[in-house]
Amino acid sequence: MAEAPSRDVLAKVRRLALLPEEVRQSRWAVSITRLTVLKSLCREPEVANRFVTYLGRKTLERVERGQKQAERLPAETARAHRQLMADAVAEMDGWIEAPTEARRQRLWELLRQLEAEQNEYRRVYGGPVRLIRDGDLLVVEYGLRCLREAHAAGVWAYQTARQYAERYDSSHGTGLIPASAPLVQDIADFWIEEFGLDREAVTAPAKGKRATGEKPASARAGKRSAGAAKKARFTYRQGQFLAFIHLYRKLHRQGPAELDMVQYFRVTPPSAHGMVVKLEELGLVTRERGVARSVRVAIPAEEIPELGDVAEPPW
Repeated sequence: MAEAPSRDVLAKVRRLALLPEEVRQSRWAVSITRLTVLKSLCREPEVANRFVTYLGRKTLERVERGQKQAERLPAETARAHRQLMADAVAEMDGWIEAPTEARRQRLWELLRQLEAEQNEYRRVYGGPVRLIRDGDLLVVEYGLRCLREAHAAGVWAYQTARQYAERYDSSHGTGLIPASAPLVQDIADFWIEEFGLDREAVTAPAKGKRATGEKPASARAGKRSAGAAKKARFTYRQGQFLAFIHLYRKLHRQGPAELDMVQYFRVTPPSAHGMVVKLEELGLVTRERGVARSVRVAIPAEEIPELGDVAEPPW
């Protein structure tokens, strides 16, 4: 990159870099809204275009390896979809290298072809719902939209990544589940490479010299001791739940219900419950069995991070 990324950008990349391991270890699906940081990272159309083209290329590679995100399709249809994806990714690469009017028209034609492959709708309560039988094809379609609609590049980059990484299984629910971990890793890898960062430094525990090149937490915090910084052993997301529980108890003189966490963090009830269980297993919170709103933080207040803003819903 021509310029060093800001602290804010580095913090977002760090969150993405730590996300795959959190997804692997989570008992419940991690909310897909954790990827909304991509909207701001992809604010510049040129960056967004590189990102979605990278995801399109990765999608094509997975399809060619037989790792499909699709229903069982007739062989002829599957071949046609694979060829469409290959054509689209090639044109996306070409557009990034030299955006010409001819390529713009070709991207538009390919987008219409991709849409036509999955143009069946079913009417349900609330309106028509598009039926998607080939999720891989939809990844590339969203990527093309990102290139075509520069004014909404961040939104379409997020939607492309969401379609690329979101999965479902009955034991975890819908969102970022263990099967999503390598896909989320692909997303993180792009941004680590994009900003020329050291992978080990970015994913290192937040102690001593931080991955962003900032001073150690103890040197910046003043009142916070080095020993306290070393004791904290939780992910960014776990820290945010700890901060919420701590502040909620200070404000209401009782712990939050899991529904309060669902409403604040905009996650599913299983995700909120799974987080509380995980925090308790790690010794970060305590609860009294059978007593409602008894959850409380079990670490010193100086180790609890600041409660940040929750990303907006993905619509």
